[in-house]
Amino acid sequence: MDDISRGARRAYDARIGKIGLNQTQWRIIGQLLREPLLMQSEIAKRLELESATIGQAVAGLCAKGLMERQRATTDRRAWQLILTEQIDKLLPELRESADRLHDLLWRNTTLEEKRTLREILVRASLNLDQGRIDSG
Repeated sequence: MDDISRGARRAYDARIGKIGLNQTQWRIIGQLLREPLLMQSEIAKRLELESATIGQAVAGLCAKGLMERQRATTDRRAWQLILTEQIDKLLPELRESADRLHDLLWRNTTLEEKRTLREILVRASLNLDQGRIDSG
């Protein structure tokens, strides 16, 4: 699973690098598109990256005009990240690249095979969750 995940990120990187984004930057954008209210520190935890790495990527996104960073009103130590309207210009290309990668990943795979894989992965995830409960 790690090999597939790394390979998919590398393939997407190659496509997105052409528009000037690195892996950390597009992953931050993805997190904010899914959950716009995430703080910078929460994104770092979800992406399992150091805060300095996230900070550099955010600085780059801010310099490109794709994001603004503001102190959170609830915690002045935390950074609220806000995607700007400039991101709307990149979204079609980000989406198209993601769709092409998705097509590549699932080529020659039937719907039934996808369903079976999903069931197996959900079961494995539940087993891990149960293992944490049992050992905790």
